[in-house]
Amino acid sequence: MEIAALVVLAVVLVVGASILWSTLRTGMPPMPSLGRAPRAMLELVEAPPEGGIADMGSGWGTLAIRFARRFPRTQVVGYEVSFFPWLVSVLLARLMRLENLRFHRRDFREADLDGVEVLLCYLMPEGMQAVQQRLERDPGSVRWVISHCFALRGREPETVSELPDLYATRIYRYRYQ
Repeated sequence: MEIAALVVLAVVLVVGASILWSTLRTGMPPMPSLGRAPRAMLELVEAPPEGGIADMGSGWGTLAIRFARRFPRTQVVGYEVSFFPWLVSVLLARLMRLENLRFHRRDFREADLDGVEVLLCYLMPEGMQAVQQRLERDPGSVRWVISHCFALRGREPETVSELPDLYATRIYRYRYQ
């Protein structure tokens, strides 16, 4: 029994260290979008997009999975740097047989946005600034940016939804082009 406990402890430490390392490297932890926020974000995409959907910093995959299930004919891609959240996302997508969903273990700043119409974000302010810089450099076909909690500085959102939760969480939708 002691060996099993040591193995579990070692796995927890390795996973924790891996997540801590990627958080320190990027300044953004892999946080899942929970509660009412994913539903509110889904409601802001009123019809299936003509282009794809990209989750910038997909964490554990929960948001990308919801969008892939809601829009089964739309290609959804998630970008995540942290190894274990990325791995969980890939395994969940395979278990759920979501053929329209892919996860890349890559920094979203290097994402290929060709053919992407909707960007999903649940990033810290620094991450949102990186998204904004990325879009200023090359917006591709991006028409909408939907952000959980954090706004794009200097841009006026088309819609701001305030959720009836403890934190009065805000969901922002920006028309980009």
